[in-house]
Amino acid sequence: MLDHHHVPQVDLNFMNRDCEETLGLCNRLEALLEGDAPMDHIDAIDGDFSALLTLHHKHFARENREMEKYGFPAYGLHLAEHCHLLEDMRVELEHWRARRDLVRLKDYLLMEFPHWLMNHLVQMDTVSATYVNRVRHCDLDQGEGFKG
Repeated sequence: MLDHHHVPQVDLNFMNRDCEETLGLCNRLEALLEGDAPMDHIDAIDGDFSALLTLHHKHFARENREMEKYGFPAYGLHLAEHCHLLEDMRVELEHWRARRDLVRLKDYLLMEFPHWLMNHLVQMDTVSATYVNRVRHCDLDQGEGFKG
């Protein structure tokens, strides 16, 4: 189980809230997939996996807007990572729906995705959130006449 208390927090609250929601969905999926008779819970697995993909579409759209708005220098690289994950998730969800391959789904949702998430948080989100937060505050300070 992923505990949001052990996940790095970033300098943008919406990103932290979305990450907490992601962890909640991941934990529900883990409970379904590791529990007794996971194939008896196909509808719940489908729903939570679809919700995870939808959440990331919305989260990445907002995160991308913020990075673009504030001129984050590595925006293209960060955007590419988002696009890559969304495509991977779409493919995995489609494969799950077509084949009901429990082994592959467990590998993706319990190993691959959490690994990607933690790496992305540490290597990309921390940097982009810090940058956007600082530029936002600089814009606010200048707009209010703050000197120094």
